[in-house]
Amino acid sequence: MHTQSAAERFYVPSDGAKDRFVPPAGRMPRLHLIEYQEDLRLCEDETGLLVGPTDQRLHLAGLYATNLRGGRYYAKAARDADLRPGRLVRLIPECDNAHDPNALAVHPEQGPGPVGYVNKAKARSWSKLLAEGVRLRAISLRGTGPGKPCNAVAVLAADPKVIDHLLSPRPIGLPAPAFLRSR
Repeated sequence: MHTQSAAERFYVPSDGAKDRFVPPAGRMPRLHLIEYQEDLRLCEDETGLLVGPTDQRLHLAGLYATNLRGGRYYAKAARDADLRPGRLVRLIPECDNAHDPNALAVHPEQGPGPVGYVNKAKARSWSKLLAEGVRLRAISLRGTGPGKPCNAVAVLAADPKVIDHLLSPRPIGLPAPAFLRSR
């Protein structure tokens, strides 16, 4: 029998309904971004449970998250950039990339880049969305400020209005985030 770790109890189970995060038509997802261990994590409004950035159901709600690849090659650019959680980043398609015609580089909002790349599978689907004219705004979920070593960068992309909603404060009266209730 598997005993849940404390961290597992803080997260939405990954084996639930496929449409769990899909909002009703014309509404925003019932999620908000909150600080968790110096990163930003999605928090489900109704339960206070965290949503892992690799949850396979997020894309059904128009939310696209990934850990960036190539960090060791772009360590200097990442160290120089402002990649603190919540900072805007730019998604730059590299159609002429010799390694992958769907390559999607991530650049800081200000300054040169890239600081890493979206992995191949996700880059293919994200690039397709961008080519179809879908507007995506991207922010850092994990990263550091300028001048600090940056071991890992994670980003979240979604419609600009959805990103604004996710970054807004959680409404009063919602259950506290699960990790705060056990203190």
